[in-house]
Amino acid sequence: MKKSYNYKKGGQMMKKVINVFLTIIMACVVVLLVISLSIRTISTKTISNAFFEEEVSNNMKEVLANTFPDVSSENIDVLENVIKDNEAINEVANDLLNHISDSISSGNKVDSETILNEISVAIDRNVPVIEEALGKDIPEEQIKEIQSKLTDENSNLKNQIDQTVDKIENMDSSAKQVIKTYDALDNNVTKILCIISLVVIIVLLGIINKSFFKWSLFSGISLIVSGAIVGMIVPMIVNVVEVAVGQRLLGTTIDIAVNSLNMAGIICAVIGIVLIIVYAILNRRYRTYDRQYY
Repeated sequence: MKKSYNYKKGGQMMKKVINVFLTIIMACVVVLLVISLSIRTISTKTISNAFFEEEVSNNMKEVLANTFPDVSSENIDVLENVIKDNEAINEVANDLLNHISDSISSGNKVDSETILNEISVAIDRNVPVIEEALGKDIPEEQIKEIQSKLTDENSNLKNQIDQTVDKIENMDSSAKQVIKTYDALDNNVTKILCIISLVVIIVLLGIINKSFFKWSLFSGISLIVSGAIVGMIVPMIVNVVEVAVGQRLLGTTIDIAVNSLNMAGIICAVIGIVLIIVYAILNRRYRTYDRQYY
């Protein structure tokens, strides 16, 4: 009788250990999945901030202030916001990111002329939005002047991109490994493997606990933990290392945009709380002594 009791107690302890282990693994997988889903958006926004937004904004303001001296500061603020959150400029930043990644993985040269041409196209695409922000029609010659200031041979933007290209082509293997790690995290295979792993862990939790809903308790706990990691700890680490990363990879000071991680952390935590509440409701509804593999 005592032997049977000890065996049962040992089995319960083993179950608790496995539950804790799977919960920790699930939290790690969720963190990896969130980073994998967010890393391209973060990187694109960071490059857009570092290279394009300020240059485009400054050159536009210079040309337009000379053309329209009566434009109010409120209109200029609206124009800056349009540039800051501009989809076309973010697309150019994304293409530059692809060029940098391809340069590291395949040894191809970064084509700065293509990037500068894309900036000109982005300006053309946004003329109606700029005109709406200013409340004025912009003459064609002013658009050409803005494009020329951004893309000519001696422009700050071209020099900045060229310096970055030179730095990338001559970076050491450890710096190149950072780019390769980015490629691995951004890969769709990584996302798929994370999702499959989460499904497998949930199934295992159901089998081990002989329950159709107890997985929600452990999933909720892991989501709250991963939410705290993604929303607070990872951004803190990023803020500490962003200066070193910017100087080493891009040759410039950068501000890594971690807002999406903060939001992802909040979402994970909220979903985790909801799952724990669901578990509490179901656990109250289906008492242990009534439950037959629920």
